[in-house]
Amino acid sequence: MAVAVKQLEEAHVALIAAVQGGDWEQVGELDALCRLLVGQAMEQPDRNEQALAEVLTSLSETYKEVIALCQAVQGKLADELHGLQRSKQSAKVYQMFS
Repeated sequence: MAVAVKQLEEAHVALIAAVQGGDWEQVGELDALCRLLVGQAMEQPDRNEQALAEVLTSLSETYKEVIALCQAVQGKLADELHGLQRSKQSAKVYQMFS
């Protein structure tokens, strides 16, 4: 197996661990690394097409899950923000009549 494909597999495993751990800063760093490694793997003339395709398919599935998770977190945060804004408005109204 080509070195870039092996490194990509390792970065993928680390990306999964970072997502599961909620370490979003690490996720960002690993995302950049994965993009770099995908480019390197694609440029290798002696690459194993099958191994690369398998890694890229798996990585693609992980990214789909990460995107879904991010959207869920975004929705939850939006709901919390909306609730805070309502609470703030309610407190202002309460203060007006106190």
